[in-house]
Amino acid sequence: MPTTAESHVISAAERGSGRGRLDKRRAILDAAAEVFGESGYERASVDAIALKAAVSKPTIYNHFGTKENLFRESIAESAATVNQQSMDSITRFDPRTPDWRAALNELVMGLTQCSRSECAQSVQRQIYSEVKRDPEVYRAVRARAIDPITNALAGQLAMLANAGRLAIADPLLAAKQLLALATAEIVELTELGGRTASDAEVRRAAAAAVDTFVAAFATS
Repeated sequence: MPTTAESHVISAAERGSGRGRLDKRRAILDAAAEVFGESGYERASVDAIALKAAVSKPTIYNHFGTKENLFRESIAESAATVNQQSMDSITRFDPRTPDWRAALNELVMGLTQCSRSECAQSVQRQIYSEVKRDPEVYRAVRARAIDPITNALAGQLAMLANAGRLAIADPLLAAKQLLALATAEIVELTELGGRTASDAEVRRAAAAAVDTFVAAFATS
């Protein structure tokens, strides 16, 4: 039976091993995002990912099983990362503020930021190009990135309704509709990533989205 001192040593070693495993997983996901983004799923090789992550090829298979599963995990992780700004905007929104309309405008501006970034556009292109081959790609992205954003926004809209600002019977559906309105003009403004939309253009689009949303859910 190990002594107390020995137990501490074992525990520390086990914790170190766990950290090392997490560090390797993080390195693999970061390398995979870069290689898949540059080469696409078909041309990307596990060898190239292993080289960039500074791990062995068997280590990648030990963590993720297959190249296909690695792609799913990588794209879902990337989507969650680029959506963090949207989550931050949702968290900052205060539905109890007297100037809730202006706060909603700022929230919608925040929701547009991730779809305007080059990284977000790269992630979106990869999802569109691979989802027919593997529908699990979309399901992984939805679970990691889309559903958390939608649910968080639904919670804020429910509070807005409870405060008597808007008449929202189904906050989850309303959240999906606001997200759609927020990005409705972004594709045109950015020309599918071919140009950078100005803040003034995006702010006008955000204001129009809020006008439409508020008109649809105005209290009687």
